[in-house]
Amino acid sequence: MTRYYRHYLRFLHEIGKITPVIPHDTISEYMRSRNSIKELRKNPNYPYTTALELTELLAQHGLNCGLSGSLLGGYQTKESDIDLICTESQVNSYEVLKVLRREGVVESLSHSEALEEVLKVGELIARNHHVRTLQEKLTQGKFKGIKYTLRILDCGEERGLTGPYDVNREEHVLIKLINTTHKTPAVYRVSVLRPRIPYEKAYLISYRARLTELPQGTLIAGKGLTHSRIDERLIIVDFDNPDSTIDFITY
Repeated sequence: MTRYYRHYLRFLHEIGKITPVIPHDTISEYMRSRNSIKELRKNPNYPYTTALELTELLAQHGLNCGLSGSLLGGYQTKESDIDLICTESQVNSYEVLKVLRREGVVESLSHSEALEEVLKVGELIARNHHVRTLQEKLTQGKFKGIKYTLRILDCGEERGLTGPYDVNREEHVLIKLINTTHKTPAVYRVSVLRPRIPYEKAYLISYRARLTELPQGTLIAGKGLTHSRIDERLIIVDFDNPDSTIDFITY
């Protein structure tokens, strides 16, 4: 969004940060993720055929997926990755991805492939950390030689944590992740080690794929936004702001 669609960005007081505000007509036209699968069946071209195979494979395991990225927008090339948006019903999506990886149906990225990805979108996380986490991810990898990225949507975990907030402040923080997640938005419970501020509940929330699947116990230091609701003693840490930086991630 910040690279190609800045004209959609607005500051919304309700959530306390800059966010995309996209006209409904545009959403209806382009964000038709599941409906786009019908179009795949009509398009015999690579990588559409492989994307269709992957969506049908995931559907057999209970994941409903649709297109995103260049395949949805129609600006794909022969080198394009497969970007999918998925929802789960009664299945544990992460366990499904573990089985597919263990059986060799999907593969992890090699070091050179992960490095290539990082060089394309290398902001926010230091290169060595980013390459290592990318190779270990189950939501990113290869299917039949084509790189894929899956976003497993679950907005329910964010319910009650969005704005408005009483205070929105840019700060240098050090946090420790209490849990892990592979979903979007990524909602982690955290301990805020710096700055020393009183809280009862603290969370890191991110819509960035690169901040999913971080292990429990991960330490993150950087400059981000903190959002607070004083009466609830609630703190939200946000590294999605374009000016945010992460100095290090260790686990």
